[in-house]
Amino acid sequence: MNARTLAPSPSRRGVAAPLACAVPFACAAAIVAGGAAAADRPFSSASPWNTAIPSSAVYGSAPAAPGLLAGVDSWDAQNVWSIPFYRATTADASRPLLYNPLAWYKVFTGEWRRAGNGAAVEAEILASSKTAFPYPGNVYSTTKAGAWTLPSSYNKTLNPASPPARFYVGAAMKPATGADGHMAVAQPNGSVLETYATIVLGSGQLVALSYAVSSATGLGDGWQNGQTASMLPSYAGLLCDEELAAGVRHAMAISAPASLLATQIAYPAYAFDRDATTNQQPYSGALPMGARLALPPSVSVASLKLATAEGAAIAAAAKTYGFIIVDRGGSGATIRVNPNCAAANPVLRAWSYGLQNDLNAIFSRLTRVGW
Repeated sequence: MNARTLAPSPSRRGVAAPLACAVPFACAAAIVAGGAAAADRPFSSASPWNTAIPSSAVYGSAPAAPGLLAGVDSWDAQNVWSIPFYRATTADASRPLLYNPLAWYKVFTGEWRRAGNGAAVEAEILASSKTAFPYPGNVYSTTKAGAWTLPSSYNKTLNPASPPARFYVGAAMKPATGADGHMAVAQPNGSVLETYATIVLGSGQLVALSYAVSSATGLGDGWQNGQTASMLPSYAGLLCDEELAAGVRHAMAISAPASLLATQIAYPAYAFDRDATTNQQPYSGALPMGARLALPPSVSVASLKLATAEGAAIAAAAKTYGFIIVDRGGSGATIRVNPNCAAANPVLRAWSYGLQNDLNAIFSRLTRVGW
């Protein structure tokens, strides 16, 4: 059973969030401790996220997304579609995590909230929750169009011998407010708890539709069973404000509209959306989930005539590392940004005419790249 079959609703990230600009944005994060972002670069040096595009790489002959509007999800001040990423310590409470099959739908309909529900609603949530999770993998991911087929090998979520599973989560740690309700919490042992359709109860108990425990020190690929359609970790490839001054040293995660996507998979992804062909906005493009897009060597940053320093920094990273498609979302390309960086850059935190034009210029010249 998947989140989309639980109710007659638009799919996960299939509906645009109402924003002050033309692009519906979706998803972001980076590890934060005590409300302040850490400048972590997750995963090993061999990770596809941290590997620079080699000189032997092969680039597509035509732009991958001509005319596509691009933006950053942090332009949504409410962080409805963000992925708050926190770091817990052993001083934080160890909290139980419960399964609820309605955790996505009831928030989508407005009956429940991600946090701050009244006593009657919380009683309803608890009454319909269970201590064990019924499925080892993402309920919204698949490797085969029209079916729910997960990879033959991946990091399966297993219930403990005596459920529920418990994790360190601080009292101030809350999920994104939208229907997807993402949250990621680095644990004291080095693992990362990723939850989807998360609800935090007044007691501190956590409720979710799906979760995984991934590693921030490995390859960061879809084997991790991350809580995205691609099964890539939800915190992979996130952009942080201070990186724009210091230099972005990793591939950047983006969500892409269904009109660009095909029911195919490119490493490091392990899957794509389960409803890719049945959603009201079905996949209708040519790019596989997990595709890497980059500025080819023939395109210089100077030739783009960018207006902002932030745009130039993103363009430089787009040449060295590129963007990796991790999820479906909205009608434009969306760069995922940590909503809790140590320093807030105004052009990332509110819609910027200059950065909007710069991103459109960058994305108009991107091609698919592989090696």
